[in-house]
Amino acid sequence: MILTCPSCSTRYSIDPITIGQEGRAVKCAKCGHKWREFPPDDMPKKVTVEVEPQDQSSETPAPSADPGMSIEQMTAAKSHVAGKVGSGKKRRWIAWLLLLLILAALVCGAFFGRNIIVQVWPGSAQYYQYLRIDVETQNELGLEIHDLKTKSVLQNGVTTLTVSGVIKNVTDGPQLLPRIKIALIDDKGQSVYSWTTTVEEPEVMPWGQVEFSSSMNQPPEEAKNVKVDLIDPDN
Repeated sequence: MILTCPSCSTRYSIDPITIGQEGRAVKCAKCGHKWREFPPDDMPKKVTVEVEPQDQSSETPAPSADPGMSIEQMTAAKSHVAGKVGSGKKRRWIAWLLLLLILAALVCGAFFGRNIIVQVWPGSAQYYQYLRIDVETQNELGLEIHDLKTKSVLQNGVTTLTVSGVIKNVTDGPQLLPRIKIALIDDKGQSVYSWTTTVEEPEVMPWGQVEFSSSMNQPPEEAKNVKVDLIDPDN
């Protein structure tokens, strides 16, 4: 609130809480005039609660009369509270800045040191590839097989086995599509039959994928699982 000296019209900005509910004696810092200032009309009123009287022997002595507070003291109290609030905001701002710097350092380290991270933790390669970030791995072809499915259909006494899946390019450059080897595996892990196939597309675009599908009739009865590999043309 704004406090104005009745004598010299000097104005002061103070916290109305320092005046109190019953008013307070104040003194102008410029001309020394003293008067009693009362709180503004819109200031919340203090609610009093009646209590039962107690034995006077246990009552504490009544506080002495308010000697009054100079305007310098009132403005100093307000400045002290404002200083605490400003200091708290500054500390929070510094904490957020440090957190952002730490996160930025972690992101930069994970990006520029990605090949070292993949060497130590090979499983992290799939996360980089999911974000379309190329990394150095032992996969020289730069291609991976995903979503492998098998379907067996019996028609006119003939069983037809169909093997399908997706070939994904996990690099940021185009990759030639090699031949695909499909092997039928028994319950001991041994190959009982295999064949090769190709797809029509000659290559896979960066971070792209190509579907493949191949079928055969009358698969061996001992075949329990299917294994699909890409044949490296250099081997």
